[in-house]
Amino acid sequence: MKTLLILAASLTIMTFNSQAADLDNGRTLHTNNCLACHTSNMYTSKTRKVHDLAALSARVKRCDFSLGTQWFDEDIADVVAYLNHDYYKFK
Repeated sequence: MKTLLILAASLTIMTFNSQAADLDNGRTLHTNNCLACHTSNMYTSKTRKVHDLAALSARVKRCDFSLGTQWFDEDIADVVAYLNHDYYKFK
């Protein structure tokens, strides 16, 4: 039973680590793509339209589609994580 519990915990930790966002990749993708249309001031504006993490993710996906960047899901997650870490601070 202990062995099964340790195995389950190890798999959970490995899965979490493999899905962890890459903030450096998010920053690079944002700098090379998003700043063509957006300024960083819009992220801190009191009139911003994004008010939670789900809306932020939807907005990044919409921009990806509009720009035709064809980012992988991991890239989108990286940009969302970067924007949330540096600007939005959603929990």
